[in-house]
Amino acid sequence: MICIACNYEHKDKFCLNCGEKNGIKKLTFLSILQDGFLTITNMDKGFLFNLKALVLAPKKLTDDYISGKRKGIQNPISFLIVCVTIYLIVTDQFMVVPKGFDNYTKSDPFTLGVRIGEFIGTYLKYFWILMIIPLALSIKLTFKKFNFIENLAISAFVVGGATLVALFSNIIVSFFVFSLPLFFDPFVYLIIFWLLYAIFKQENNRVESFLLTLTGMILFVIQIVIIVVVLGVLLA
Repeated sequence: MICIACNYEHKDKFCLNCGEKNGIKKLTFLSILQDGFLTITNMDKGFLFNLKALVLAPKKLTDDYISGKRKGIQNPISFLIVCVTIYLIVTDQFMVVPKGFDNYTKSDPFTLGVRIGEFIGTYLKYFWILMIIPLALSIKLTFKKFNFIENLAISAFVVGGATLVALFSNIIVSFFVFSLPLFFDPFVYLIIFWLLYAIFKQENNRVESFLLTLTGMILFVIQIVIIVVVLGVLLA
């Protein structure tokens, strides 16, 4: 059999030279839909595999990815982008913004604060993906276990998973009061804390692991506050 990708002759299911699968059928609209559906719903690889692993074994997921055992694992950055995209699409449909901002005028002494608040509620969520940078810096300084790029990958897994949890909490809360901006949703930070603790936990010293995780979260929150204030003042 001749490989359709590299013309290598072989008799295996996959080409030994380039890895292309044999017996690929003609592309149809139905085959495109089937491939897309299987990619999304496959629990053994890709997006749902990442979600399952983050819930059941976050430490194994990140350790495997960093060590090079990446079969079935969706790239952490693309995973984060998908999670944040889902969050933005869904919350735009369910978001309930608190009323009262329209009553302020330019002469009101609280105008700047109101404008910053409006900016945070409306636009700051689009900067959420970049929060893996301060989180990676925080856990790098706190745990000193991996290099910055490896911590960046861990942060992408963690922030992505926490964002989806925040999505469900945000929808539920919005039915009763109003949606919290992603940056100020306590569920996000609780999930980030739990995931970091699970990933960096030392079985023989859980107290130290807890305190280090708490320290890392404090550093992360401090950076978040600084970023929010600076962006709010500059762009509001």
